[in-house]
Formats: sequence, structure tokens, C-alpha cells
Amino acid sequence: MYLTSKLEIALRKLSQIRSKRILQCNTELWTALQNYLMKTESTGCGYIDYACLYKTIRESKPFEVLECGTGVSTLIIAHALMENERETGIAGHVTSMEEHAEWFHMSKKLLPLEYNKYVSFELSETIEDRYSIFRGVRYAAIPDKAYDFVFVDGPKYESPEDGGATFDFDYLHVLRSSDKPVGCLIDKRLSTVFVLQQILGSDKVQYSAIAGLGNVQPCTKSDLGTIATSISSKNFAGSLRVFGNSRLSIVENR
Repeated sequence: MYLTSKLEIALRKLSQIRSKRILQCNTELWTALQNYLMKTESTGCGYIDYACLYKTIRESKPFEVLECGTGVSTLIIAHALMENERETGIAGHVTSMEEHAEWFHMSKKLLPLEYNKYVSFELSETIEDRYSIFRGVRYAAIPDKAYDFVFVDGPKYESPEDGGATFDFDYLHVLRSSDKPVGCLIDKRLSTVFVLQQILGSDKVQYSAIAGLGNVQPCTKSDLGTIATSISSKNFAGSLRVFGNSRLSIVENR
């Protein structure tokens, strides 16, 4: 286990170096990113996150993006949308949600003017929400739009009701009313990846320990599982032992 941990650390360092080099190849983006980083106190993401997010937006070319957690990633998304517009002539848009007023105002102030047309900032409190047996936390005032991509890097997923650890509900909130396929990238939120795997399946929701990112293939509301009615004692049959500790694992029937 120790060797595995050392290997993962080494691979992550290599991935960070590679991601940084990829970003540096885009002189315009790299300059904007470095200028922004010198002014902000945000430490939420790293070069792996930035490179993967940029690549995803450029390749999938979403029209409406929901960003959960304002910050440096807002600039990355906006720049990718700007490059997409140069190629296609169609201007995409990102709605950036934030729960903390100081970060909200700082991000609005620091965003370079050339990106303003691509970004709307929204300050919102968080609330609990539920799907089946799972409870999570999401922004209360998400604008009603036909999103086709969600980036999750906020809010804090401690319950505003009792402080308990939950997961980020924002993607599910968008998905449960969407007939349009919606993709998602999740930054370092294992509980969110776990819950989404139980609901959508591990074939659609995957996690990279090296990158620290969860990736959800584009889904619609029809992909939402019915885990509440499908769980039975048969789900746990392979996990139970007569002697010793038993480890329960929820496996949804499909």
C-alpha cells in the first residue's frame, strides 16, 4: 500500500508537469492564467484541473456551462469558450455559482474584461436536496437554463441543516429536469463521485486518483436510476460472512 501511494504521488507529479507544459503551449491562455494567479488567493485547483477542464470545454463545445465554485477555473472556462467562438462563430456561456460574498466580488473584479461576455456570476446560499436515499448540498439559486456541462468545485458539501458531511447535489439538480445530455467534471469530491456511481452506474461515472478528477459521461434525466426501489437483501449477499466483519456494498439492479 505504501508503494502504491508513492507511485500515485510520482504519477501525479508527472501529470502536473505534463499539464503545465500543455497550458504553456497556449501563450494567450498561459499569460492570462499567470496574471490572474498573481492576483488571486484561490488555491482550489491545479494545473491538472485547468488542463483537463480546458480540454473538455474545447472538445465538447458546450453552449451553457454551470460552474459550481467561482475562481481560477472561471477564467479557464471563459477562455475555452472564447476559442470555441472563434472556431464556430457561436458564443457559449458559463453561469458561475458562489456561496461566499468575498470570493464572489473578488472573482468579478479580477476577471479580465475580454471574458465578461462569456460569464455570469451568481451569489447564492446553499440548501439540502435529496434523491432517493441520498442527501446532498446544492446552490439554492441556480438559474433555470438548458445546461450541457457542469463543473463541480464547490460549494462546501457540509449540510447547512446539521453540519453533516454529504455530497454535491448540483449535477443531479440539473440532470433530473434535463432532456438534453449533460456532462460533468468533478474536482476532488469522492463522496460526490460515489453517489453518482450508485445512481448512474460506474460505466458513466469514473474517477482518476492520479488526476483527482471525476468524469461523468453526458446523461439525461432518463439515465437516473431507481436505486430506492431496487435495493434488496440480494444486493448484499456477496458481502456477508458468517464469521468476522461484513462489508456491505450497494450494487444497483438494472
